Amino acid sequence: MRRPFIAPIALIAGLASLAAASPALADTSGAADPVRPVISALGGDPDDVGYLEFHAVSDSAIDPTSIAAQLTLRVSGDRPTTTVTDFSLVSGSAQDGTWRSSERLQLGAHGVYDATVDLADADGDHPAYLGQGQLRYEDVPVFAGTSLDRTTVDFDHQKVTATGTVSTFDPATGLTTPGWTESKVYLVGRRGSGPYEVAADVQADGSFTATGPVYSGVYVYAVQQDSQTVNTVPVTVTKVPSQTRIVFDKAKATAVYGSSYTVGGTAQYLSSTTGAWTPLPAGNPDTEVLLDGPNGVHAYELGAGGRFSETLAKVTGDTNWTAGVGGFGYLQQGSAQADLHRLYASELVWTDHTFTGSGAVKVAGHLGAAPGPVPTGRVQLQQSTDGRTGWTTVATVAPDATGAFNTWHTMSHPSGYLRLFYPGSADATAVTTPVVHLTRAATRITGFDASPEPVRKGRTITVTGVLQRLNGSTWTGLSGQRVSVYFRAYGARTPVYRATVTTGSGGRFAVHFTATQDGTWSSRYTAASPYLNSVSIGDYVDVR
Repeated sequence: MRRPFIAPIALIAGLASLAAASPALADTSGAADPVRPVISALGGDPDDVGYLEFHAVSDSAIDPTSIAAQLTLRVSGDRPTTTVTDFSLVSGSAQDGTWRSSERLQLGAHGVYDATVDLADADGDHPAYLGQGQLRYEDVPVFAGTSLDRTTVDFDHQKVTATGTVSTFDPATGLTTPGWTESKVYLVGRRGSGPYEVAADVQADGSFTATGPVYSGVYVYAVQQDSQTVNTVPVTVTKVPSQTRIVFDKAKATAVYGSSYTVGGTAQYLSSTTGAWTPLPAGNPDTEVLLDGPNGVHAYELGAGGRFSETLAKVTGDTNWTAGVGGFGYLQQGSAQADLHRLYASELVWTDHTFTGSGAVKVAGHLGAAPGPVPTGRVQLQQSTDGRTGWTTVATVAPDATGAFNTWHTMSHPSGYLRLFYPGSADATAVTTPVVHLTRAATRITGFDASPEPVRKGRTITVTGVLQRLNGSTWTGLSGQRVSVYFRAYGARTPVYRATVTTGSGGRFAVHFTATQDGTWSSRYTAASPYLNSVSIGDYVDVR
């Protein structure tokens, strides 16, 4: 019998109606224009549904012995009727007053009754229309001691619990007994955009406990036999949205041009229970994170620990993300921004590291970046005793505008291992060259060339060069050695091995490849004693 929504708050629905009905008995006073009585507010007594009540107004006093009420049970089929004739004036005057049945009604069945009343005044005038109304002669729930465990809600405390007792008032006996004949009551409130209700069983002693989530006002109601409701007084529940914040893993970060980058963080709220910032839970639509960045605007459900992330497939420039959470439900809005700065991948080649008998080392090479400009800053010559740890800077060199450098440095301790190191800049990464052992004879790859350039896709690229060793003060060709050829595609971070070729007469080598994409060709000589390793300068080929 429960209705899907809530009726207006009322204890008894028994308002009168003055709808048109069949004419009453004809007036017999003989007056030309008699003033007829008017009956209104016909229904149950608001204080006790076991009595019938109405209001009557006339130009002379109502004759109490003339009052006759007929009550017809509103049921299908046979409709039993009861006649009531004993009424007493309970307020006002006999000419303008309220009348109530003198005794508690003893009707044959509980239910809704259609009521009609006829009467006459002292002049013998009857109403032009019979008084008509409705009597709800049924059990009435009576609430007592209804209370809520809290009147404020937040993210940690989204539910309220209502407790109290309900009793049943019987209109036939006038007695109130513990419990409710319909066995359930309903907690009602508003959540989101509309109302909700939670059913709760009434115990034998009439007590009930109902718990449910709520944003604002809440009350409890019980359903009567005819699906009408009786409500408790509404209680205002105040929503106190909890503070939120976004904590990025890195508020400021760098990434190399052409690489992918994943931005991530945690969405948190300030717990009213612990007083600490706490990760927002997963699986709650109120806790989605809205992320606005280079991939567009997307909403992400949180993972475990309040985590969220998004990947940028290719870094091409500086960018930023703005993340927001909350702003509805039990959460205040919180937001934060993460910034990403693009770095170019530095390239450092040591093309000549000749070591003389006087302890001087040739520091010649090239500093560059792909596809960016020549990085700023100085290149460091570093020395180590074991080639792995304890690197110490012994000299620095400033590349020219093209990135080239060529100078000599006299070693204070001409032994051990050397390398070149570029510490990076605001726009370029740090990079080191392979290690050079000072006890070996120097080698170099000279005349390195990848041609033609530019070249059409599918045509042949020929990579050539000459491997030489330092023989005293003279460079001579080094034949019968294996030189490896590498290719680093445009935008890639590291070169990829492509082939190995054996040097011929005079240290010359040549190898052919099919042109497929833009990139830089280079070669490396990984020597065995008594020679040093060497790396060629890179040669960029534009494939069209």
